[in-house]
Amino acid sequence: MKHRLEISLIRTWIFAVVCVCGISLSAGPVPLAEESTHVPKHEMRGAWLASVYGIDWPSRQGATVAVADEQRRELIKILDILKNAGINAVMFQVRSMGDAMYASSFEPWSQYLTGMRGEAPVKGWDPLAFAVDEAHKRGMELHAWVNPYRLSNGAVPPRAKVASGSGYFDPAAKGWTMTWRKPAAKGQKSSTVSVLDPGNPEARKHIVEVCREIITKYDVDGLVFDDYFYPDGLPIGNGYDLTEYQNYRTRYKGSGEAMSQADWRRDNVARTVADVKNMIDSERPWVRFGISPAGVAGGNGVACRKYGLDAPDFGKDWMYDRIYCDPLQWLAEGTVDYVSPQLYWASDHATNPYEPLSRWWGTVAERFGRDCYPSQNVGVLPECEQAWEEQSFQVGINRRHSAQEHAGSIFYSTAHLTGKKMKGLGDYLIAGCYRYPALMPPIRWKDAKNPGTVRKIGLTDGILSWPPVENMRYVVYAVPEEVTLLDALAENGRNFDSQYIIGITYGNSLELAADKMGKHWYAVALYDRFGNEWDAVVLEPDK
Repeated sequence: MKHRLEISLIRTWIFAVVCVCGISLSAGPVPLAEESTHVPKHEMRGAWLASVYGIDWPSRQGATVAVADEQRRELIKILDILKNAGINAVMFQVRSMGDAMYASSFEPWSQYLTGMRGEAPVKGWDPLAFAVDEAHKRGMELHAWVNPYRLSNGAVPPRAKVASGSGYFDPAAKGWTMTWRKPAAKGQKSSTVSVLDPGNPEARKHIVEVCREIITKYDVDGLVFDDYFYPDGLPIGNGYDLTEYQNYRTRYKGSGEAMSQADWRRDNVARTVADVKNMIDSERPWVRFGISPAGVAGGNGVACRKYGLDAPDFGKDWMYDRIYCDPLQWLAEGTVDYVSPQLYWASDHATNPYEPLSRWWGTVAERFGRDCYPSQNVGVLPECEQAWEEQSFQVGINRRHSAQEHAGSIFYSTAHLTGKKMKGLGDYLIAGCYRYPALMPPIRWKDAKNPGTVRKIGLTDGILSWPPVENMRYVVYAVPEEVTLLDALAENGRNFDSQYIIGITYGNSLELAADKMGKHWYAVALYDRFGNEWDAVVLEPDK
C-alpha cells in the first residue's frame, strides 16, 4: 500500500457534478423494508436493555466475584447478539428506581444488581463503565436509560448509602417524595407508587445532577428517559401536591397568569426536561437526549391545537391527563433531540394501528426539527416468521415517515432478541432490512465543526491504522478493487455505500478480516460524536 487520496481533493472530478452542481444522490422516500433493496446509511437501530427486575439483564443478582463474572459474561453475550443483528445503539437501564447500576455519588447501588438496595457489588465492578467500553469495542453507541422520578412500586425506600463516596440517599427526609396508592379498579388490585416530586425544585435539581454525573463520568453517547412521570391517575386537588400548587398560585395572585393544576404539573415535567437538556448542551453537547413517551400524544386535540397540529387519527392520549406530560411541548421547545414513542401495537391493530401513528409522530417531529425513532414491541406477535415480518414491516414504515438520514427504530426489549424470551429476529434483521451497517443520524440542529480528515493512513500486518483525533469515531471501508471510486459512492449519504463498511470504531485502528485482505482498496472517514461523517481518505492497493 503506498498511494493515499483524500476525497476532498478528488471531488473536482468525482463529486463536482454531484456536490458542486447540487445534484442530489437521494433516492427519495425509502420504501418499506420488505420492498427495498436500499438500506439507509444513517439510521438509529436501537434496543432497550432493561435491568429493572432483571427483565433483560442481569439474570442473577449478588455481590460475589462469581456473580459479577457471570453478569459480565451475560452482558457480553447480549452485546454480541445485538451487534450481529445490526443494532447500533443500546439503551442500557442504569437508574430504574432512584438507584444505580454504576458508582453513583448521589444514590445507592441497585437491588437488581446485588439483590439488596444499597449493597455494593464486588470491588471494581461498575456495569455502566463496562457496558460503555464493550459497546464501543463493537462500534455501538451506549445510551444511559434513566427513570427520572420513580423510586418504588410501593412505599418510599428507606435511606441507603450512596454507591460511591460517603453519605446517604434519603429523599423522604428532604421532603422530596410523593406516594400515591391507586384504588383498585373492578376486578384488579390496588397499586402504590412512590416518586420524586416533580413539583419540588430541589428534587428536580437532584435529577439534573444525577444525569450530569452520568454523562461526565462515563463516555455515554446518549441519555434517554422513559414514560414514568407523575403517578398514573394522581388526583387533582385532595392533598399530595396541593400545597405546592397553592403556593405557586399565590405567587401569581391577581395576575391572571396562573396555570391550572394539571397544566402546572405538565410544566413541572417540562422544567425537568429543559433543565436536563440545558445541562447536557453545556457539559457534553454531542450526547443525544431522548424521551420515550406513550404511543399516542396530543392531549386528544388539546395539546395539538396549541401548535396548529392535527390530532392523531387513531388512539387515545392517556398520558396528558393521567401522568401529566406533553411531548409536544418538549419538541416545540427543542428540549429533546428525539422522541421514541412506544408504538407497541401491530400494523393491523383495531384501535391503534402502527402505520398512522408512526406517520403522525414523524410529521410532528419533523415540524419541530427533531427526530423520531419509534419503539417497537418485539413481542406484539408470538415468536414466528410472521412476527419477524411484522417487525421488518414496521422498520420500513418508520423509514417512510422520517426525514432522510433521520430514520430509526428501537426494539423492546433485548430479551426478545437474545433468546431469553424469543429468538430469531436478529437473524431476520441482518439478512434483510439491516443487512448493511448504518451510522447514527446526524444531530442536524447542532453546530459540529468540520474536523478535516484522518492523516497518514497505513496498512501493516493486516491492521489499518491512522493518528487519533480527540473525541472522534471512524468509519472504515473495504471496497473490492474491481469497484471504482465512482461506483462505490453512496446514494444516500456521504462517501461510500454502506455495503462497503467493515467497521465503525472508537479507536484509531482496525484489524482486517481474512476475506478483506488484499484485492481491496480501503478508506477511513472521521465520524464525529454528533453523527456526522466527514470526508474519507482512500488508500489504494499497490499497483
